Amino acid sequence: MTVGAYPPAERGRAVAAWTAATGAAGVVGNVGGGLVMQYLPWRALFGVPVLLAAVLAVLVAVMVPRAPRHPAGLDPAGTALLTAASLALLTGIIEGPEVGWGSTLVLTSFVLAAVLFAVFVGHQLRSPAPLLDPRLFAVARLRAGTLGVAVAFFGLFALFFVNARFLQEVKGFSPLLAGVAILPLVIPMIVASRLSGRLPVRPAVTAGLAGVVGGLVLMSFADAAMPYPLYAAGLVVIGSAVGLCLPVLSHEIMAALPRERAGLGSGLNSATRELGSAIGVAVMGTVMTTGGLAAGYRVVAAVVLAGALPVVWWLRAGAGWHPPLPGGR
Repeated sequence: MTVGAYPPAERGRAVAAWTAATGAAGVVGNVGGGLVMQYLPWRALFGVPVLLAAVLAVLVAVMVPRAPRHPAGLDPAGTALLTAASLALLTGIIEGPEVGWGSTLVLTSFVLAAVLFAVFVGHQLRSPAPLLDPRLFAVARLRAGTLGVAVAFFGLFALFFVNARFLQEVKGFSPLLAGVAILPLVIPMIVASRLSGRLPVRPAVTAGLAGVVGGLVLMSFADAAMPYPLYAAGLVVIGSAVGLCLPVLSHEIMAALPRERAGLGSGLNSATRELGSAIGVAVMGTVMTTGGLAAGYRVVAAVVLAGALPVVWWLRAGAGWHPPLPGGR
């Protein structure tokens, strides 16, 4: 996101709009996927996004304001290490229920992930142009924003992973109806995103992450007998909570870095969302395989809660002095 292209007074609203759009995109994907599955061959799921991406690329090129560019080096080694570490971690989580948590594959995956993450950190500390300098996380609000975004998307995409399957296989909805049935998530998300900037940072984040936890616990009681309005109430809770906290958390990431590092802030924001989403899907699928839907939601809720506690604490700690960023900034 080209935050630097906006005047300081408008950046909070820009981040809120960006956050609402990216969160809503997952819901739009559910509805669009339902339409495709209802009326087109399943292979169209891979073709339709390509056409949409091409149209959006043209619109971005024409409409997005230009921001000043700052020189930055590439870090192919750091990129490869971080990608490999994330892949190893996800492999261990996904394969655990199938081949056993004590199997050679799973244990090797977790050990390899730990080693690669450690090597990545060491490489970043030595690199003249690091992909992500770990010393940046000395800033409390940057830590809070990064972890908060990750756990919020962890919970949100765990929900996305099971929603369509539950509605179709348990409730008997058609693919299109299953896509439409998640709409109670998106409207509160957009409304709350617009309102979040009017609230103090710590209360907004605390209420938002608490709402995600509560909504996931409510969803854990979903079964064939649960009326859809009650199911939709859980979606409303989660959508409102995500809309309340995500713009604030994203803004904390951007505001913790100087303007010339806005690109790093945008990249960090996107990377934590993707990593949180991927791990959320992996954990939900893993727990469901062994413990069922209710256990999956409750484990995901527990993880979100465990992540929310340091986020809220760091926001309190970050209200005062901030240590200097690497490079003397």
